[in-house]
Amino acid sequence: MFQLRSLPDQGYTLIEVVTTLVVAGIITTVGVVAVRPAVEHAKVRAAANVVAGDLQYAQALAVRERRPISVVVDSAGMQLLIRDRDLVTKVYRTRVMGPGTDFSLDQLSMTGGSVQLFPNGVAGSTITITLGLNGFERRVRLTRAGQIRIIRTP
Repeated sequence: MFQLRSLPDQGYTLIEVVTTLVVAGIITTVGVVAVRPAVEHAKVRAAANVVAGDLQYAQALAVRERRPISVVVDSAGMQLLIRDRDLVTKVYRTRVMGPGTDFSLDQLSMTGGSVQLFPNGVAGSTITITLGLNGFERRVRLTRAGQIRIIRTP
């Protein structure tokens, strides 16, 4: 009376699933290794753009406040400070760029340590701020005339 029908085999074997997972893992690993330098370079380029913008902000602040503004780089703390030259406790902006931030740089340095920006648009000296991550660097230069440029490094 009743006839049992056999169902066709459905699904995947364990070997097929494991093989697929191994191939996907290899492709993911190769992709991460290939993309990591591009991500690090993008972080350094973004940090250089932010520093250039901060220098422009400091210039505008000196004009607006009609008083000299200091830009200080703290290499040990991996931060850039924009503060009043005479009232050193008056800090307008602090930019942290070290590990644990969006930039996670491992290098931040400035020739001279600090620079003063005057209300007439000139700087006290020419400075170069170097930003880097795993050997990739960008430099931001501020000239005495107040010109700001991002410089590629070889």
